[in-house]
Order: sequence, then C-alpha cells, then structure tokens
Amino acid sequence: MGATQKYKIKNLRKYLDDKLHIYQQTNTKFWYARFYAEGKYKVRSLKEIKFETAKEIAQDWYFELRGKQKEGIPVHGKKFKDVLEEFFEHQNLQVKSGEMKKGNAVDYERRLKGKLGTYFNDYYLQDITLQSLNEFKVHRISKDNVRHTTIKHDIGSITQVLKYCKDQKYITNLPETPKKSKKDDKKPRPYFSLDEWKHLLSVSKERIESGRGIRVKRLREQLHDFILIMVHTGCRVDEVYGMTFGCARIYKKKGGDRELRISVDGKTGVREVRGMIGAVSAYERICKRSPKHKQVDLLFPVRYGDGLNNLLDKADLKKDKYGRVRNAKSFRATYIMYRLMKNVPIKSIALNCGNDSAVIDKYYAKYLTSNMLDDSITDLPE
Repeated sequence: MGATQKYKIKNLRKYLDDKLHIYQQTNTKFWYARFYAEGKYKVRSLKEIKFETAKEIAQDWYFELRGKQKEGIPVHGKKFKDVLEEFFEHQNLQVKSGEMKKGNAVDYERRLKGKLGTYFNDYYLQDITLQSLNEFKVHRISKDNVRHTTIKHDIGSITQVLKYCKDQKYITNLPETPKKSKKDDKKPRPYFSLDEWKHLLSVSKERIESGRGIRVKRLREQLHDFILIMVHTGCRVDEVYGMTFGCARIYKKKGGDRELRISVDGKTGVREVRGMIGAVSAYERICKRSPKHKQVDLLFPVRYGDGLNNLLDKADLKKDKYGRVRNAKSFRATYIMYRLMKNVPIKSIALNCGNDSAVIDKYYAKYLTSNMLDDSITDLPE
C-alpha cells in the first residue's frame, strides 16, 4: 500500500482562547474546525466555503461538545457499528494466539451481525447502558419470542465488544448488564413429535410438487434436504450452513449399512458428526443436484429462513403445544429428544452434537418421562 496522502493546513484562525481552530486544507475549499480534547484533536469538516457561515457552525459544534464533556460524555464517541470490524479483527488475533476458541469467535460474530447488531448499530457506545440493554431484552422476548438463554448469549456478545472498547479507551466504564432470569419454564426446548415430523415432511413434499417454476422447486428441494440433514445429524444451524462437499463422505459400515460422516468446525471446535440414515439420502440428492461441485462448495449456498417459516406456517407447526415459536434450531432439538427416546447414552449424543452432557441433561433429558422411552422406535422418517 502507498503512503497516506497528507494535506497542509492553510488560513489557520484561532478562537475562544486558542481552544477552537478554524482552517482550510490545500486539497479543498471547505473550512474545517478542530479542538484539542482527551489527548487528541477532534476534527470536523464544516462543508462550507464562506468563512463567516463556517465560523458559526464551528462555534455551535464546539459548545455542543463542551456540553457533552461537562456531562462526562467522551467527545470522541463512536457508534457501535463503527467498532465491529476492528473487534472482529481483534477476535481473529485472539483465535490465532489461542486466547479464544474459534467456535466462540464465530458465535459472537454471527450474533453481532444479526439482530443484536441491527438493534444497536446506530447507538453511540456511551449510550449503551443498563436501560438500553433491558429494552433490548424486552424487545427480543416480545418481538422474536426467544428464550432467556438466547438473550443471555446476546448480552454476553455485546459485553465482549464493550470490554474491547474500554480497553481501547473508546468508553470509560462498562454498563451493568440485566440480571439473569431465575425462571425455569420446566419445558424442553421446542422440538417436533414423531407425528409432527411426519406431517412436516409430507407438507414439504407437497410444496415441492406444487412449486411453480424450476427455481422455486429447486429451493424447496434444498430446504427439504436442509431440514433432513439438521434432524438426522443434530448439528447447529450455522454448522450446517458451513458444510462443504469436502467435509462430508458416505461411509459403509459392516453389514452393508451406510452412514454420512461430516467433519464439522463449530462452536466447540472440530468434530466428526455421524448422521442417521436419512442424512445419507439427503446428501446423495444434494450431490445429484450439483454434479460439477467442488470440494470447497457449500452444501447449502443460500439461507432458508423465509422458506422455512412458510413451510412451518403451511404445516401449522410454527408453534409447539406450549405456544413457543419453532425455528431451525428445533430440528437439532428434535434429533436430541429422539435419540434420548431411543435410550442412546447422553454422552454419545453430546459428542455428536458438540455439547456437554450436562447441557443435554439440563435442557432435554430431565424432561423425559418413562412412557417416552422406547428402544423399538425406528429411524425418523425421511
């Protein structure tokens, strides 16, 4: 990269006991203003050619910032969106040095680029307070119907950014965070019962047949195989979206049965996932639709959020019996509950899902009743 171009200052004029400087640069006719605060100059282009007009704008700007200083607000404030890219770069360095797990970095970035970022992007850093975090919490619960654990992870992600900003002296103090909810809803995470799963597959196939045009049919076929891969592997949503042809292979077991094995680089690091039988046929259809695929190509090149919502609405399965909204995460929950019902050891399920056994027990296993356990349950339909 070439050296940064520096422009000379001309027509420098000083006001208010040398605190406010108004000047021009050799590269433009516009006037600029600056004043020294908190160890460096605060600079603004006044976007004005006439000096007298520029002077009025500069003085108004100066007194506005001085007022913020008196209130304890840093004059060099940044917006939340202004620091995200450098925060992501900081995370990457931490991953390379071993200070942060790659899975955690991926999760933070996903959340910060999602609804969390959308909500706070235009906030100045100093305006992110306990009150605004509580407002965000209420917004997520009322608008998105998310669980308290999701909000906990969202708040944790924004806290990581604010800690970085404090280290960089963009802010002076960290805000308090909302108190953790002690509520235990005593329900497993939303999943599909066997009958609901059968119905969903039936509706999905009907939508494929009734789709108008090649593109619509293709997207619905991809969505159908997406939910099959999800429910037959137990992977996280982002792990499935990150799968490439190079990380998956069909393995022939003794006795002739086949099994899809996938190398997943997820939240808890790299692991090998072993899918149930339905994952094999889904993967074969994906390969057939992309005969000229490369090893680095994604199995699912687009996101299916709208398509999935439409499918769930069509099947009248958007909410579970407790009124909670289902989404793509519900397929992972279905895999876990189904494996538990088949009496598969919790440790085996946890290893395949990239989770601790305690998590499986806390959010799923403890809700099982004796009449739900059945060794004779066959594989989930596909």
